[in-house]
Amino acid sequence: MLTFIHEKYTPIVFSLSCLILVLYIILYWRKASWLKAFGQKIYLQKFSKIPTLYRNLFKGISMSAACCALGLVILQPKWQTTEDQYEKEGLEIVFVLDVSMSMLAEDVKPNRLECAKIEIANLVKGLKDDRVGLVVFASRAFSLLPYPTSDYEKVFLRILNMVNEHYVRFVPYGTNIGNAFISAMETFSKEKMKKIIILLTDGEEQLLRRSQVSEAVRLLLEKKDISTYIIGIGDPNNSTPIPKRDKLGNKSGFERTEDGDIIYTKPDPKLLREIADMVGGSYQHDSTGNELKNIFKKVVETNKNIIGIKKKNIIYDISQYFLGGALALLALYFIL
Repeated sequence: MLTFIHEKYTPIVFSLSCLILVLYIILYWRKASWLKAFGQKIYLQKFSKIPTLYRNLFKGISMSAACCALGLVILQPKWQTTEDQYEKEGLEIVFVLDVSMSMLAEDVKPNRLECAKIEIANLVKGLKDDRVGLVVFASRAFSLLPYPTSDYEKVFLRILNMVNEHYVRFVPYGTNIGNAFISAMETFSKEKMKKIIILLTDGEEQLLRRSQVSEAVRLLLEKKDISTYIIGIGDPNNSTPIPKRDKLGNKSGFERTEDGDIIYTKPDPKLLREIADMVGGSYQHDSTGNELKNIFKKVVETNKNIIGIKKKNIIYDISQYFLGGALALLALYFIL
């Protein structure tokens, strides 16, 4: 529906436009009368550039319509439409991010950790009415937020940005997935919101330790009704060395064991899938990092329940269309 901010002046704009057309016709009539008195009008039009009746009429209409369009631009035209806005329940999402040394492997560009951070940040920037938390883990897990927050820019993304390569090299080596689950569950609030754990890891951990903790986590997840998603990252088909850097951040070889052997990392999707089954969650693997965006998006969409629908008025500024029409009509006036 077309509306105007200054709608009360609309009759004035149309009246002036009609007045311009009337004045143009009067002037043409006076000019035609003068030509008729001067001589044979038909011969004057034939041997000169004097416009015909129809051309003059079109010129007058073009000028009048152009002035009308310019006047409507001043009245600030708007197009108002109504759309259904779906109200969806808010979620509490705790991201559990592996920060062990193996996450620095570059089989995913720029590396596993940075790729995960980029896609987590992109997802969070698109959230609305949701709360997010962050747990990082290596040999032990740490919650970097005391509780999930809805302040994405000033709190969550700033803390996520602090988790970098220097942080990874500071924490003890290891991948304690079980401890990460427990820390994540302790991060959730007690409010009645749907709760989700998204754990992203390359999954290198001893099977016995993982199995014991995962069984306990499974029982806790059943009591708290938390949806769990485990996402593996890294190339599971090839072993990848972990880059070593000097004080300036330049690559200076690869990480080595005490015996001088290069340390290689290789994700094991089979083991991660077993953990997902134990905790009653789902598992997906991304070898290149290109699918993380779609995986995260699907998780959120799957868990967002519609709790209501309301009408929302959407208003668009369409002044540019009236201005463009006025310029086109003026161009037509000078062409005729």
